[in-house]
Amino acid sequence: MGFTIEDALVQTQDQYCLTLLAGKAGCSNAISWVHMIEDTTIIQQLWGKELAVTTGLGFQTHDALLDFVQCLVKYHSVGLIINTGKYIFDIPDDILRYCDEQDFPLLTTPWEVHMADLIKDFSMRCLSSEKEDRQISKYFQETFINPHLSAEYRQQLMSTFDVDGYFQILLIGIEDSDRFDTIARRRIAFQLEICFEKIESPYSFFWFDGAFVLVVNNLEVDVLEEIVDKMYRRSKKRMKDIIIHIGIGTRMLDYKNVILSYKRAYAAQQMAQQFDCPLMSFDEMGVYQLLFLIEDHQVLEDMYHQLLNPLLAYDYQHHGELEKTLYYYLVYDGSQQAMAKHLYMHRNTINYRLTKIKELLSCELSTFEEKLPYMLAFYIKKMISNQKAD
Repeated sequence: MGFTIEDALVQTQDQYCLTLLAGKAGCSNAISWVHMIEDTTIIQQLWGKELAVTTGLGFQTHDALLDFVQCLVKYHSVGLIINTGKYIFDIPDDILRYCDEQDFPLLTTPWEVHMADLIKDFSMRCLSSEKEDRQISKYFQETFINPHLSAEYRQQLMSTFDVDGYFQILLIGIEDSDRFDTIARRRIAFQLEICFEKIESPYSFFWFDGAFVLVVNNLEVDVLEEIVDKMYRRSKKRMKDIIIHIGIGTRMLDYKNVILSYKRAYAAQQMAQQFDCPLMSFDEMGVYQLLFLIEDHQVLEDMYHQLLNPLLAYDYQHHGELEKTLYYYLVYDGSQQAMAKHLYMHRNTINYRLTKIKELLSCELSTFEEKLPYMLAFYIKKMISNQKAD
């Protein structure tokens, strides 16, 4: 989303006589702002996603121009427009090849074009597009907060999104996000959003309730997986001090169900964070789908203690391992031979413990229905333990 180089070419090519020489694959990159740059020292101060414009005054030699382009790529500029005809006339082929390799758009405009007009025009278009994007993200945020208003926001989004199509939510949690101020968070957002520029279907990206949110519309699952993989690898390479945990919600049909995808993405992101893994898809969470969708975690903790307190109390009083024994009894589906091998314990000892467990629980643990609550109790224990570790 946003005002892109492709938009600039379509909407203003004739007005500013723009010619794209290289980096066509990067033309879908959105422009955050436009800067006139005649010296490389300022580049490292840029946020990222800026469009650079130059007369070439400080880059008249081949090496100086190549160094300039390489610096722009390093600091995540989205492209370069060179005002040719006074300081620079032709762009060397090796620089054009480099731009193509980096998917870095390089454009020219003739000296007769007033660069002040171009910069002002493009900057105003960026502001207008950013305002529109903020409004769109507000509709999604309001829907997450007040799902009963989805019909109202549905009407507002019809011009931009296929509201009858598929929606899917991606949540990106930043570990220790409270240590980042607004400016630092915005820099992180720019780094992440670079990976979304080639999404051809409608999407929205914003910060909400302590995490970055990506909403995609009619995006194929395999394409989203590819984008997520690229984003994670890029974050590891470009933001080494940032730890992210990603949650992917279920692909849902119709805008009215976008809240379900959000809640599931939130559950997946929470599990990814608590289990210290980079990525978790709700559809692959198994029984944890149920546990992480329960907002009142005290209910889960109470359930765990109600089921296992007889064993916990016995273990505490006698320095026993009945809880551990029950866990492996369930893991190995009642096979005492497998338990003995894993626990390095005689089968008579295991048999004694199991008899005591059944006595304390008043349950024979012989049927699936009898075992299920205790299996859930151990899932809850793992979930609670990870929460407390955080």
